Amino acid sequence: MKKSLLAIIGSVFVLSAAQGQITQPANASFENWETIPGSIGNSYTEPIDWNTGNECSEIVNQLAVTQSSDAYDGSSSARLETLAAFGSIKLNGVVTTASMICLANGGGQEGGSTYTDMIPDSIVGYYKYTPANSDSAYSQIMFLANNDMDTISYTRVNFTETVTQWTRFSAPLTPATQGQSPEKLSLFFSSSWGDGSQGEAEVGSVFMIDAVQLIQNPQSVADFYNAEGWDIYPNPVSDNLTIKGNVGKGATLEVLDITGKQVKFEQLVSNTSVVEMNDLVAGVYLYQIQSLEGQTVRTGKLMVNP
Repeated sequence: MKKSLLAIIGSVFVLSAAQGQITQPANASFENWETIPGSIGNSYTEPIDWNTGNECSEIVNQLAVTQSSDAYDGSSSARLETLAAFGSIKLNGVVTTASMICLANGGGQEGGSTYTDMIPDSIVGYYKYTPANSDSAYSQIMFLANNDMDTISYTRVNFTETVTQWTRFSAPLTPATQGQSPEKLSLFFSSSWGDGSQGEAEVGSVFMIDAVQLIQNPQSVADFYNAEGWDIYPNPVSDNLTIKGNVGKGATLEVLDITGKQVKFEQLVSNTSVVEMNDLVAGVYLYQIQSLEGQTVRTGKLMVNP
């Protein structure tokens, strides 16, 4: 009997619910904000459970991170703007789960929020971006261990194009260093690629972020239908995916994103087929190969990083 990929995935999630549960960053839709007294008689706002560069820049009454009512999910998002400070010094809009270090010559971040689950497959969220000149925003996702001394997983996501409508991004996360488990998550977003304290950022770049989520797909998906004699590579894939197997009278390849939306459907007419994958955004996908008779011969998880 023919089974859809969604039905297969659904049954796997039921069987693997405990395995697929992971800790999400708190207040990752940036709905809840608090007012904090400044050091010069002023005040500023920050998203609860996050820290921002405002902690360092409020002393010069410059606030590069603000709450915006323009939101993808709920009623607010975080708005990050690169500002001019004084001389050649610029202020990146920064929001992070780490602690801010405020120094006259730059500062930085340390630590992160508590995180002791498995490292997820990917990170997703929604953003808008208006870069100034050739600027680019970025995010870095770090999982820390050994009392913050070891970075056991590091991923950087760059945002380079002007995006005026809320747009989903998805990026696979680097697996953990073998034998180490995370203790903290340092999740970081910046409105500019460069170090503003060194004059590298571009004033006027605006990055908006909302609805951030970590994704863990069950590892056992590939175990349900895994007929012998099939080979699918490379995985992760950046360009072309090669599929080898006995297609008989023909077969089909279906690829779904993590929301269950079909993003690719291809006919397989020979025992070796090459399918372009570089038209997909980076992230984790689920695939299914079916014969023309409706028999599922292979399912699995595919990481795309074009």
